[in-house]
Amino acid sequence: MGALPTMTPVLIVGGGPAGLTLSLLLSRHGVPSLLVDKRTRPSTLPRARGIHARAMEIARSCGVEDALRAVELPITPGVRWHSVLSAPLARSERFSAAVDDDDVSPCEGLAVAQDVLEEQLHAHAAGRPTATVRQGVELTGLEVDPDRVVATVVETDGGREQRVEARYLVAADGVHSGVRSRLGIPMDGEPDLGARTWIAFRADLSPYVGRNPHGLYVLTGSSSVLLWTHPDDRWVLSGPVDPADPDGAHAADKVRTAIGDSRLPVEVLGHRVWTAAAQTARRLRSGPVFLVGDAAHRVPPAGATGVSTAMHDAHNLAWKLAAALDGRAGDSLLETYEAERLPVARRTAAEARAMWETFAGRPPAQPQRSMRQIDMGYRYVSAAITDDDPTAPDPDAPGSDYTPTARPGCRAPHLWLDARRRQSTLDLFGADLVLLSDTGAGWAEAARKISADPATPLRFHRVDAPGWAERYGVRAGGAVLVRPDGHIAWRRPHPYTDRSGAEAAALKTAIRTALCAAGAGADTSSGLPTA
Repeated sequence: MGALPTMTPVLIVGGGPAGLTLSLLLSRHGVPSLLVDKRTRPSTLPRARGIHARAMEIARSCGVEDALRAVELPITPGVRWHSVLSAPLARSERFSAAVDDDDVSPCEGLAVAQDVLEEQLHAHAAGRPTATVRQGVELTGLEVDPDRVVATVVETDGGREQRVEARYLVAADGVHSGVRSRLGIPMDGEPDLGARTWIAFRADLSPYVGRNPHGLYVLTGSSSVLLWTHPDDRWVLSGPVDPADPDGAHAADKVRTAIGDSRLPVEVLGHRVWTAAAQTARRLRSGPVFLVGDAAHRVPPAGATGVSTAMHDAHNLAWKLAAALDGRAGDSLLETYEAERLPVARRTAAEARAMWETFAGRPPAQPQRSMRQIDMGYRYVSAAITDDDPTAPDPDAPGSDYTPTARPGCRAPHLWLDARRRQSTLDLFGADLVLLSDTGAGWAEAARKISADPATPLRFHRVDAPGWAERYGVRAGGAVLVRPDGHIAWRRPHPYTDRSGAEAAALKTAIRTALCAAGAGADTSSGLPTA
């Protein structure tokens, strides 16, 4: 293994879904990064298995959607209840991580074991010319100054030590984050929702489940749940902890009991006891250090929100780091990462906990949001968002189902630009700020003048799609400003008709606000600052 770079704009610690997604997104923005992961390879034992539609939209923007589709499990959506798997079906319920509605998203959710997901993300991240991705490298020391970090890293095989200086460090090092611990950031919430036993095994269960198993099997006789994880007959059984069998010596027998087949050939691949938790870090930033993924929040597995939420973190942070590094934005924009993502993390953890309690037979204390709402219905509120109706009802209220809305702070709604070619409005976002309008040369000309400043990349797109104005909440000729992470920054519902320049000035102010740049908050006709 060659020497690592001694300096890098962004150092990413941890090679799970959050860290690898961040690496891919930074590469899309042209930002060099170094990712180090103390593991020499992803764990071959499965953990999470579900990726929801919004995370797949992010994968699409990174150019990895097709690769992930190629390795997805052909699961039949739904939950089935049996006393034992071999017994008759007691009841069933349709449930899926997929959207199953291309009027809402160009992407469906995906069923894939986390180890397979990480292999694909790693291969793509390591192939980007601006990224350095190294496994078998552990962070052992950290010095944090206001404007940089200096990390000490050690190769886990051989012990070679090196110091790396970075402008920013992103901790994606998991539930037991060493970076978070070094910074002294506590976790808030419930650390113990109950212990469970986890058994990974290989067995041919096709006589009971067919060739396309359902998403989840609840086996009431053993108080267990069963999940298919890999196409080569690998499964996970999660059930109560047996104090008499702490080491899993009788794991195969427990599998046979849960299946209801005493002669079933079972190969046990792994056994452990784990504790469910619903927690969020008290802070997501400490100077030049940011927390993402499991380092920032822990959720119980009910609803399979963990991996998707981690990818959402990376999506929010990547463009802000890029804007700060190239001088388009200052530190205030980076402050909005915590302001925007921490409330979402707390709300998602609370929803996952409610689902966990529901599976245990305890009804939630308040109405639950739908899975689609949890996935893509959250709204950011921060200094980077120009809200156009603060008195409007909360689109993310408890118990709500997802309704596409272009209210500032929300995910920009999907519409097909070309359904035959599968081109979506979401495919317009990712690199720069984008101004959308359906008619009128005024907005286009204003955008052209603003984008003439190389410090302010702004693209204009004329949307020629039926229903755009209605879905985006504007009249014909209105305009919407969308951030690189696909969230609405500003909306102007009426056409560009004012020849005094007020509309162009309002757009300039909206851009300054979206970047948290100097001068935001008042309409002026002056040029945009570069920082």
